[in-house]
Amino acid sequence: HIPNGWIFSGTNSLWRTDNALKEVGSANPAIPAEWSARGFNHIGDIDVIGKYIYAPLEQPDYAKGIQATARFDRDTLRFIDAVTLPQHENSFVTIDPDTQTAYSMDHFDGNTILRYDVAQNWRRLPSLRLSTTLHHTQGADILKGVIWISTSDARNDLYGVDLRTGKVRANGSMGHTGGQGEGEGLDATALASGFVHPLCIDPKINPVWLEHFALA
Repeated sequence: HIPNGWIFSGTNSLWRTDNALKEVGSANPAIPAEWSARGFNHIGDIDVIGKYIYAPLEQPDYAKGIQATARFDRDTLRFIDAVTLPQHENSFVTIDPDTQTAYSMDHFDGNTILRYDVAQNWRRLPSLRLSTTLHHTQGADILKGVIWISTSDARNDLYGVDLRTGKVRANGSMGHTGGQGEGEGLDATALASGFVHPLCIDPKINPVWLEHFALA
């Protein structure tokens, strides 16, 4: 969520909408030719900090141990730059605006979260060890000292992870389970519509549900 609207990412696309979800801008393809030529063909779950969109760019040869994260202009969706990172997979990136620390995961399944110092040229920081292993992680966002994580596991589960301790709390499911939908990215913003806002995609690709949850 951004002021007066939303930014959505697709396989190789970015869209900007107003709060009524009317499209007001798009970039398709969004990944520049230079990076596509290097094998990067997929955009994961993005984050927006200030005037920048931070977008994980993924290439499919996970054994290489190299992925990338790019910056795009929030208003124009114009590509700005990108950095390569020592990761096997790259389903999401989220950034703590207070510390300029970026969070991601090395694998879709795992019990650690990678951390980078964005202000220091994405210098690798010690990883955050989680109290349990998460499976098929797809999206994440930070709010109120918690990294909220969405998955495409069997229940399309949603989790909250304490950024200080790594303690994982199961928050429930986004629904559409049993093969009826696949969990995707997530936004955490306190809005009148709710607190956590995940995407879930139908097996037929259309429709995609943008869901809104309150937290007890």
